[in-house]
Amino acid sequence: MENKWWEYYAVRYFVGTIVGALIIAFLRDHPGSIYVSKLSLGEAKEVTFLGVGLVAALGFAFCYVASAPILLIHAARAHIRWSEVANKWLPSSTCTVVGIALSGAAIWQILPHWIAAVIAFVIGTQISLIFLALFTKFSVVESFYRSLANARSKSMKQKDEPYSPGVEYVTSYRHLREHGNAFAIVVLEGVLGAALYHVPSIVSAMYFIGIWIVPATFAWLIGSVLESRFASNPLP
Repeated sequence: MENKWWEYYAVRYFVGTIVGALIIAFLRDHPGSIYVSKLSLGEAKEVTFLGVGLVAALGFAFCYVASAPILLIHAARAHIRWSEVANKWLPSSTCTVVGIALSGAAIWQILPHWIAAVIAFVIGTQISLIFLALFTKFSVVESFYRSLANARSKSMKQKDEPYSPGVEYVTSYRHLREHGNAFAIVVLEGVLGAALYHVPSIVSAMYFIGIWIVPATFAWLIGSVLESRFASNPLP
């Protein structure tokens, strides 16, 4: 059976919110951190409802920002299907190399190289998907979503009918993906936290956060293009 929508969000962000709060506490309290005198959450011994709420809110915000790469990768996942990569390996590999190179060049001077390499891969992968979507004029993404919509509609449960194998299949991969998202977010929180700890200044931290989240905004353009093309060529 399918879960309620909020259950997916609970699975995705619950642990990440706790981890995010712990990372923020670490950044605030760890000796040598540039945020020690700039991030005040009150004393740990003075626990109040407002203080706990603030920490939880900051933890969720950190978790959500850390998950930004997942949004873009999910939105443009049509380009990471094996059939697509195998048939168009040259543009796929070229865009990936260029994306990673551009990302690395943007952050190489402000972070230790081992962290910069990891982040260049994360951000560069997103940039490569953006390039591929633009170069194909969103045709691959549109075709994928139309095929997915048709496949899902055929497996939808009808009133007073038992769940079909298609419904169970969709439910299974959604569960797998959401639990995978939850663990991926924790990993990304660790990467983001390590980067924020090692940046040399608050200005550098703001610059880095901008680089981290900007690719995810491309998901809005993908959604808008799909909406426009649906209006022009609706599904039955």
